Amino acid sequence: MVGFFDSRGEQVLTATWIARQGVHLVSSDLPDAWVNALGRVGHDLNVRQYGGVVERIDWVAEYQPDSGYVFLLSDVTVLGRGPSGLGMSGSAAQVDDEVESVVVCIADLVQDQVARAHVAWPWGDTGGFMTPRLVDAVAVWSGKGRQRVIGSL
Repeated sequence: MVGFFDSRGEQVLTATWIARQGVHLVSSDLPDAWVNALGRVGHDLNVRQYGGVVERIDWVAEYQPDSGYVFLLSDVTVLGRGPSGLGMSGSAAQVDDEVESVVVCIADLVQDQVARAHVAWPWGDTGGFMTPRLVDAVAVWSGKGRQRVIGSL
């Protein structure tokens, strides 16, 4: 896959999530926190989609050595449609961040990209969108006053 930035960083991760199969790590030069975070978000991707069905998500991560940030991009494919193209959200994580911070970054990105593909995810127990947050240093989905640990939906 082609890098997203004009001044491209080093590609340090590629992975794919496929419905009912989960996350498949193609390559990674990142700490285990990144792989563990992808697994947690991938677990939650199997449930509570509304307005379409996500068939596949591809991830590419690029490391920016000047800042120490890893910029994660994703490409969402909805069942019956083609890929939506690589995109990103407004958040990034440092290469050495703890798993909880990385989980929130990945969840934020995936949520934005899935929404751009016209699927609402994750959908709460009582309806409505949930958003990723850090609460007492734990990555959670939050919505309508309820919280669930990311990876437990």
